[in-house]
Amino acid sequence: MTRGSKRAIAAYCTLTLMAAAATAWVLMRGLARLDLVGDAVQVRIMECHSEGGGRGGSYSVCSGPQVGNETYTLKIRYDGREGEIVKAVRTPWGGYEPVERSFVSWGIHVLSPVLPILGGSVTGAFAVREVRRVRRETRSGAGVA
Repeated sequence: MTRGSKRAIAAYCTLTLMAAAATAWVLMRGLARLDLVGDAVQVRIMECHSEGGGRGGSYSVCSGPQVGNETYTLKIRYDGREGEIVKAVRTPWGGYEPVERSFVSWGIHVLSPVLPILGGSVTGAFAVREVRRVRRETRSGAGVA
């Protein structure tokens, strides 16, 4: 097995694992945003401000108490108005995201995992092809000696 073959196999396997991780993250985020996973709570918006900047751009963050549990303040990435009540869901990584119910949101969150799935499938196929090629070369080289 050549050094180039080892690198190619390692690179394809790494890309396949990265695509699988991206698929899992996108899928879990979409399920959370559509309120299909987790427990949704209602948040009364008390204060909003802008955060971020730079390359990622700025975004609005609002915070307020959970309706029914006024002692616990939640922070969500949302552009709202003071006094508004918003439905939010806890994500697997610990933050809160607003629940989206529109048809466009459903389409986006259902189709978003398709790209990393396709990318992982292609890189996985390349990894398998490279491993088979190396095995074939190893077998043919062993029979000649």
